[in-house]
Amino acid sequence: MNVLFVHGYSETSLGAYYDFPARLQAALPGVGDIVLAAFNSLDDTVTIDDLADAMEARVTALGPQWVRGPWAIVCHSTGALIARRWLLNRLGKAPIPTHFVTMAGANHGSTLAQMGKSVLGYVQKLFLKQSLTVGANVLTDLDYGSDFLLKLNAEWMRRWNDGSLDGLWAFSLGGDSVGNDRALQIFWETHEPGSDNTVRISGANLNYTLLEVSHGPGDSRVTAVRPTRPVPHLVLAGYSHFGSDTGVLGWVNPAGDASRDAVVEALSVDSADAYARVEERWSGRTAAWAAASEAAHAAPGGPPSSVNSTAVLTIRDESGRAIDDCVILILNQSTLGGPGNVNDPAFVNRVIQSANDVSESIMPHSPIQNDVQKGSYSFYFDYNEYVLSSPHWYYVQAALPGQLVSFIPLLFTQPPELPHTIWPNEFTYVSLAMKRDNLGTYAIYGFGPGLNLPGTTWMPFPAPGRISP
Repeated sequence: MNVLFVHGYSETSLGAYYDFPARLQAALPGVGDIVLAAFNSLDDTVTIDDLADAMEARVTALGPQWVRGPWAIVCHSTGALIARRWLLNRLGKAPIPTHFVTMAGANHGSTLAQMGKSVLGYVQKLFLKQSLTVGANVLTDLDYGSDFLLKLNAEWMRRWNDGSLDGLWAFSLGGDSVGNDRALQIFWETHEPGSDNTVRISGANLNYTLLEVSHGPGDSRVTAVRPTRPVPHLVLAGYSHFGSDTGVLGWVNPAGDASRDAVVEALSVDSADAYARVEERWSGRTAAWAAASEAAHAAPGGPPSSVNSTAVLTIRDESGRAIDDCVILILNQSTLGGPGNVNDPAFVNRVIQSANDVSESIMPHSPIQNDVQKGSYSFYFDYNEYVLSSPHWYYVQAALPGQLVSFIPLLFTQPPELPHTIWPNEFTYVSLAMKRDNLGTYAIYGFGPGLNLPGTTWMPFPAPGRISP
């Protein structure tokens, strides 16, 4: 089996791979040629789409013999996004890998994306990378709710569920430690609970949910899409995003090389049954990790919960225009006094009156508004706290600067087929289509002797002569 390694954002040395390729080759005798990707993500004009296109040219140059038989791609961090975009572009045109492993993959973005484009990000890259650029376009693509991430993950889900990717054994791994560097404690973005200092566990997980919410005939319509076959996902306890002491690529624990062993297990899969068995084992190990994490959290003086989830709400009008001025309330049903529905004015009024009682499951620094796609807002949840107070109702009220058009508020909860809106250590993408109330822009008048057309002023619309639709 030949293996292509793909590194992450801002790397400028093959040392980014540490000795992981050698460790993998030693542990898996079936590994043949190993190829190490080297790409420039720090140029401010480069996008992830650019890197995916260039990847195709380089992989093609390896020749047809190299991709004959089982072959694998192992990605780290942003490399997962480049490789996934490349893989979807390649479908139906050339052979795709048989095995695909993302290690701390930024499959749904990173909390650090906006910080990376700040003045601090430019200073940091100047000192550490001797670069006057930070890869602004790549960081824009990495921001939660970016156009790139929304398109990629919608297309990946569709292809995964329609059978286009049936020949691919995909796996995701994520760490739960922020590492030992004290500098990472300075900024909240680099030591979030449930993250590896760069990517959240939920952000690494290739299992996720797509929800679409719109106005139905007198009700809110919510549809859900989940993967038809689960992707094996494993939380690597004690591993961080980078570094030789705790990094997912660089660290070898005296108790064992857990990250390498997980990749060996993934690359050894050779059938659907074997794939299902890995998913079952990893689910069990992750469940045990979650139980241990919650036990530590519950102890007096324990750490914050590491079992978290992320929801990205992308709010647009029915024609697709982004809405960047809105109020989002996330309320648990017990706060609202019991079950309700969107057609009950009393229940809707209780929702509005509960604006100061938003769910305690929402983690600090939420929401994060995407700084380019202004209609995207990401919320981070303590999953177990969320479940304790479920079900939740979401209320979205948007505003327009003018007076003639307004948005009809949306009130919704999870569809009946889902136990919750979110899942542990996963992402949920919520796409909302807000209906515009534009009736105030138009009137019809009956023509007759009482209507003097020359010089008649109709703004604002006078009541006489107006025919109600």
